[in-house]
Amino acid sequence: MRKSPLTPEEIARRRDELIALHGPWRAHNLRLARNVSTMHEGVDAQDARVRRAVQLVSDLSRSRVKGLRILDLGCGEGGFAVELGKQGAEVVALEGRPALAEKAEFARQALGLRHVSIVRGDARRLTAEEYGFFDVVLALGILDRLDAPAVFDVAKRLGSVCKGFALIEARLAPTPRAAHVFDGTTFRGAAHREHAAAASRVERLAAVDRSLDNERSFLLTRSSMLSLLGRSGFSSIAEALDPEAGDDRPWLAAFKGRRVALVTAPQLNALSPPGWGKASSPTPKRGIARLLGRARR
Repeated sequence: MRKSPLTPEEIARRRDELIALHGPWRAHNLRLARNVSTMHEGVDAQDARVRRAVQLVSDLSRSRVKGLRILDLGCGEGGFAVELGKQGAEVVALEGRPALAEKAEFARQALGLRHVSIVRGDARRLTAEEYGFFDVVLALGILDRLDAPAVFDVAKRLGSVCKGFALIEARLAPTPRAAHVFDGTTFRGAAHREHAAAASRVERLAAVDRSLDNERSFLLTRSSMLSLLGRSGFSSIAEALDPEAGDDRPWLAAFKGRRVALVTAPQLNALSPPGWGKASSPTPKRGIARLLGRARR
């Protein structure tokens, strides 16, 4: 990995210019040179997410991170992308907000990462024809920022470019309050407000912790999220446990594998795995109410 063509003084000056133009770094405290970081010296809350993601990529890959081709959807300030690039991966990082993409590109240049590409792009337009295929796809905090039907379409696009596995971090709806049908399957969840209806595009772009431009997002229930990933081409889904990850915002690892054909129970080979069909969520309150009603009779 070659060194940055910029001196520490030049890096610090350009960092300060970007801060004056776009505001301070809010998510990733990146060490760009000796005594030069994007934020204060020390550990920031978002740094733990970067460590978690890099550790999972390393653990779940058959080889080391070096040499993997990785897609980072909604890369933000570039913390995940540049760290994985420093670890030796080839990274394509998509970001729809110009200010965040500029910060990520600056970090890439400051660290001299030739195998990291910061691309102004929209995950809703992701295609294999334009970006190719990837060993690993990161979808960290993006599926839960999309409205229906975009969330279903992006999951499908994500699966189409992934060859190995995807890491998904997303808020889940605790109870189903609405339903949408996509490709003949019913998915349940709840609407979530992202922006005020009257918010301008400039105001929406400035709200970096919210959706890119859609007024609402559609949060899926756990069962609907699993069904969506299963119907997007992933053969197995595992949850990565972490004491800092809440039950309402899990980290899921979705693997692209070939469906196994059973030898001793061939009658099952023609059937879809359970749960990958109709995405429905249980309604325990109604079930309990019915049981109580029967008991009263």
